[in-house]
Amino acid sequence: MSAIIPEEDSPAEKRFATLVALLIAAVSVAGAVVAWRASVAADGAGGADEAGIRATINLTETRALAAVNGYADYAAFARYIEFLTLADALEAQYANLPAEAAPAEAELLLAQLVELRDRTTAATFAFPAQYINRDGTYALQRQQGELFADAAREKDLAPDTSFAQADALRGQTNRLLLALSGLAGGLVLLTLIEAAGRRLKYALLLAGVLAFVAGGISAYLIDQGRL
Repeated sequence: MSAIIPEEDSPAEKRFATLVALLIAAVSVAGAVVAWRASVAADGAGGADEAGIRATINLTETRALAAVNGYADYAAFARYIEFLTLADALEAQYANLPAEAAPAEAELLLAQLVELRDRTTAATFAFPAQYINRDGTYALQRQQGELFADAAREKDLAPDTSFAQADALRGQTNRLLLALSGLAGGLVLLTLIEAAGRRLKYALLLAGVLAFVAGGISAYLIDQGRL
């Protein structure tokens, strides 16, 4: 009884099998690269979210400090105005003392005037004088704006920018995952070729190649921010 020798594949079939194997390897590598880029985008989105949270905290803290410091200086300015007004009134009273006024009354008024002038002078050191307007009012909003600007040069106070970046990176991650799904579909189609009939093999090959090309190009454009 003679042994049954299996038929060898023709050269064309061998070349076809080699082509399919190479395509499967290429799709696998492309899928791994796209998965890596999606992971990088996801990590970037998480980092941008953290930066946005830090910027939100910085913004809230800076606004609070600008308000506290500004109003504290404004209160000191108000005390200065109070002392100045009282001193001016007392000086006018002292200047208008009648000639027949008792010396003790004049000495008392003078002592009070000197004390108020000293307190007025001391009050000028309790707030930044550069924020006094020409009309004698206090530029509270300008001071708070400058305090905010100084803080913005030292730390991030723009959470909206970071959150917008996080949203963009999340969208990129989702689009890359969709492209990866296309590559995975192409990989499945190419893998099924071995078990398919002769006619179906070429249809599966064409569909797998199209899925590979479409998924790869889409992933590239998405990663470059063009899609």
